[in-house]
Amino acid sequence: MSNMGPDKSRKQGEKMRQKAMAVAMKRKEEYLGARVPKTLKDRVIAKADEMNIPVSLLIRRVLEEAFSDGMESQNEWTFLKPAQSENKANEVDKFADIIGWKELEVNQDRSCERCREPLPKGTEADLGFSAADNGYVIVCHTCKTQLANT
Repeated sequence: MSNMGPDKSRKQGEKMRQKAMAVAMKRKEEYLGARVPKTLKDRVIAKADEMNIPVSLLIRRVLEEAFSDGMESQNEWTFLKPAQSENKANEVDKFADIIGWKELEVNQDRSCERCREPLPKGTEADLGFSAADNGYVIVCHTCKTQLANT
């Protein structure tokens, strides 16, 4: 195991980012980074391996598909606006504001908005509707049951 300290690790991460940006600039492309849960990262890597393509190409294709169907001009991005909070104090309010629940089968890979467990396509989950027009939440059955008992 490496005895890499936080400063050295940070410097190495910055060096890797700069290298990726330099390569992207040579191709006249931009670099886009995102933090994701480990479970999602693992699924993305596994899918890229299954397709025998680099992870960056898989992500690029997914983004291109998401933005190529005219949705941006139709202003139909509501699926990207679930009721979300920045901290634990607001999380209680996010779920307390739910006026009703509906069972659903997810048609896209998602994750529970409460416990962050993966909800792969085809999984049964619960959709909660917000009273304050904050959108909605999608949670696993376990979290919905826990919320109902609070």
